[in-house]
Amino acid sequence: MINRALRASLLFCLGTFFASGTMAREKPVVFVSIPPQAWLVKRLAGESVEVQTLLPAGADPHTYEPSARQVKRLSETALVFTLGLPFEARLVLQAGKLNPALKVVAMDAGIPKHGAGTHEHHGTEPGHVCAAGGDPHIWLSPRLLCAMASNTVAALEAALPQQGAALEGALAKTLDDIRETDEAVRARLRNAPVKIWVVYHPSWRYFAEEYGLSLLVLEQDGKAPAARHLAEVIRHAKEAGVKVVFAEPQYDVKPAQTLATHIGARLVLVDPLSEAWPSLMRDVAKILAGD
Repeated sequence: MINRALRASLLFCLGTFFASGTMAREKPVVFVSIPPQAWLVKRLAGESVEVQTLLPAGADPHTYEPSARQVKRLSETALVFTLGLPFEARLVLQAGKLNPALKVVAMDAGIPKHGAGTHEHHGTEPGHVCAAGGDPHIWLSPRLLCAMASNTVAALEAALPQQGAALEGALAKTLDDIRETDEAVRARLRNAPVKIWVVYHPSWRYFAEEYGLSLLVLEQDGKAPAARHLAEVIRHAKEAGVKVVFAEPQYDVKPAQTLATHIGARLVLVDPLSEAWPSLMRDVAKILAGD
């Protein structure tokens, strides 16, 4: 029979094991919709949370339909950050029915978006129609990403009050890193030979506005361009001396390849949903600068 002293010792050891081992490994699970949000939450929260991304690699966020398994996983999480993407509303509604206490935070709160509440056509972006929630690609503007970071930290501080000082420190460093990236992009684009650039999908509008660029968009009303529209973009691109055409892995590259061939430009595949945000921004600037 185990004596009392030995039993107490064993209980102490087991308690220490669970506190430092199994229980310590249990972190609050935070869901985000897309990889750029994951980059931001990981930078801000560090090892305090486990970050999971809803959108699978290569999926189109405008047409993606979440699975029942994702709904269940989301209902079991501590916190979910939304960004105004089409698939989020139904997903959060379904998960909320399973867990009425689900905490949902709009990472885009207070950030003005193009086309919010309206459907509009955009000058040099012929034929694209925004969803009623507005253009969600705000992470491609460093200025708006800083606002997203502030919203994120406010929510994390409420969920993890013991991490307040660490979160504030991480926010300051993250904002510095975003500004440093912004300065590097501005320096690279200052003497860019062409200020107009061709994209398939208008993901890059906020980026273009931030750096004084204009877009020519191939996609037409969310679909592949009609022959007349393609011809119009080809004409504008030739007149502007466009040397590079951007395509995205979420969409058919054939229209962009056709245009690139017609104007003698090179086709570049760039993913605006990349989690490596600083590298993405710097790489795009490098391409546009002709380096």
